[in-house]
Amino acid sequence: QEDEVRLPVIDDVLTVHASINLRFGSLLLEMYLSGFTLDLDNNLHHHVPSVSELPMQQLSENQKHILRKAFTKLETSTVIHRKIKFTGDVLMNQADAYRLMGTVNSLLHEWALAAKNCKVGLSMLSASVSKSQNGETIASADDIVATMITITQSIFEAFLHLPDEIQSAKDAFRMHLLAQQAAAEVGYGDLSDMFRKELKNEGEEEVRQLLLLNKDATLPIVDSAQVQESLNIYQSMLEETLKYGMHYVELDINGGAANDNRDILYEGSLRSVIGSLYLDLYEPWKARDELENAVQLLEEGIQLVDSGKYEVTGDDGIPLTYSLRLDLAHVLHSLSYTYLALRQWEKSHDAFDQAMDIYQSELLEGESPMDWNSIATTTSSTRESTSMTDRLLNYLFRATEDIDLEDFQQIDNTTA
Repeated sequence: QEDEVRLPVIDDVLTVHASINLRFGSLLLEMYLSGFTLDLDNNLHHHVPSVSELPMQQLSENQKHILRKAFTKLETSTVIHRKIKFTGDVLMNQADAYRLMGTVNSLLHEWALAAKNCKVGLSMLSASVSKSQNGETIASADDIVATMITITQSIFEAFLHLPDEIQSAKDAFRMHLLAQQAAAEVGYGDLSDMFRKELKNEGEEEVRQLLLLNKDATLPIVDSAQVQESLNIYQSMLEETLKYGMHYVELDINGGAANDNRDILYEGSLRSVIGSLYLDLYEPWKARDELENAVQLLEEGIQLVDSGKYEVTGDDGIPLTYSLRLDLAHVLHSLSYTYLALRQWEKSHDAFDQAMDIYQSELLEGESPMDWNSIATTTSSTRESTSMTDRLLNYLFRATEDIDLEDFQQIDNTTA
């Protein structure tokens, strides 16, 4: 009888301990995303990231330290949770912890671990849904679907960074779209059947009005003035291209000019950047128009180049060759995210699938869709990221710096 009394008490104590670690790890992650770092002596500093800071930029030791500490706390919560009877609430907490662990792995560029931990989180979430089918009270459907959206997004993004995981990325992206579609529906129905539904596009005008109504609440965290300035620059470049023309000449067998064609490849790359900038400003309908034009122009350009290759010269004058289809895949990839923002679920799925199919056929062994350094090769076989789209996107590189704020107190080492 004494044991029967002690067990629930022990479970309660472990639940509190696990919750504290989960919340602590989550808080550290939130602090990192808000610009805070932690040095090896656990002194808190503030890091001012550029809005254009690239995801693959080298992290500082202080950034890594706060992320590692967050991961340790989250991992500790999962270890403690495994000692508690698996109720629906425990499973939801487990799913949340693994989701956040996957987020930390992604920020540290540990893509295989990110995919692994997020997949565990998704399985925990599915198990909690099964508990609800048996009448056990768990989190609200809104919370479950919101967690599914973030977990599936982390999974497909992680797979995009891994070689030989394109099919896995496709599967995870479809799951993500279905979760997004479920969130947009009135009433979720049977959540256990979510990933077996069909993808259907929503009415475009209704979505447009909804996005306009909620624009301020859904805007991404970007420096809109900086993005607008970049947009103006590339729009001016496009206007000059269309006004004065940029041409290339196809030579006949005798060396004469057979055709004088507008350089639709250059125009297509310009439009792809403009479309991406519109997406940053959360104007997906404008982004869609530019990206659809870019896809058409690049497809036409590829047809004009018999070999499917386009020769360009680097800043050092060395001829570079790369597959134009990789540029096309990049634009289709961006277009899939644009359709997602417009709730065109089926179109988003199709564009993503097309992009992945191109990556599958064009990337070399051991390369991944997000491995942009694989796009170009020089005559000396030195690999560089020199595709036309990448060159236009060089403006994204910005420096970052750490700022020490003396007003912040030192984090207690006893809680480390």
